[in-house]
Amino acid sequence: MELAGKVAIVTGASQGTGRAYALALAQAGASVVATSRSMGAPAAGEAPGPSSLAETVRLSEEMGCKVMAIACDVGDPDQIIRTVKETVGNFGRIDIVVNNAATYPADQPTVHNDPFGFSPAEWDRYMRVNVIGPYQMIREVAPYMIKQGSGSIINISSGAAKPTTYGEVAHQGMLAYGTTKAALDKLSLWFAAELGRHGIAVNSLYPGAVVTNSWRALTQELKNQMLDTGMAKPPTVEAMGPSIVYLAKQTGAGFTGQVLETDDFGKTWG
Repeated sequence: MELAGKVAIVTGASQGTGRAYALALAQAGASVVATSRSMGAPAAGEAPGPSSLAETVRLSEEMGCKVMAIACDVGDPDQIIRTVKETVGNFGRIDIVVNNAATYPADQPTVHNDPFGFSPAEWDRYMRVNVIGPYQMIREVAPYMIKQGSGSIINISSGAAKPTTYGEVAHQGMLAYGTTKAALDKLSLWFAAELGRHGIAVNSLYPGAVVTNSWRALTQELKNQMLDTGMAKPPTVEAMGPSIVYLAKQTGAGFTGQVLETDDFGKTWG
């Protein structure tokens, strides 16, 4: 078990890539705390909903490992503080953080193809969840990792952070999302330089094209076609797990300060 004895927090773990990351780390032996804005606990006698922390926990038990669920909106600093305290209270340490939770254009009431259509309130939500939330999580876990002399922080970013051209899928409606993900990459690089001397690795990871519930605008037929042709990946432990487990094992003396593509794992890194 590569991560036996390690404790991990994975945000945004009720579905999609976050769930895959949580299950992969648990399967590798880590004690995992999975978070999302709500538990999604089923009523008595009912099965958990497909997009819920309760379902993530059920799947972990089915796989023979255990995930602990905590409701946490990363846009609320008080909830992050509570989550970290609860994790340390239960497990005594924190070794790995995967800052996966994010707000995405499809999560918004309006997708703005007009770059001047974003309101200050919308910008605020993107910043609070995609940048300030990960910062707050790093701020809270860093003292524990510094005391331990080791740790790995993985910020889940996006190819939308890279330069785009007009008409690209990663350009249209992606101004606020791409801007905040670029800021997250800078956060990773800055903290890698700052925390490396304490044995803590910090990296950014782009999942690549993953067919998740955020792809609401696409028909199921098109999603299946993208999966069949290899244009996109399913959000499974098999597809998403190897890269996250590799990064989770890193320390400040190892592989750190990188902005990485999942699709390059095993080719140019790992």
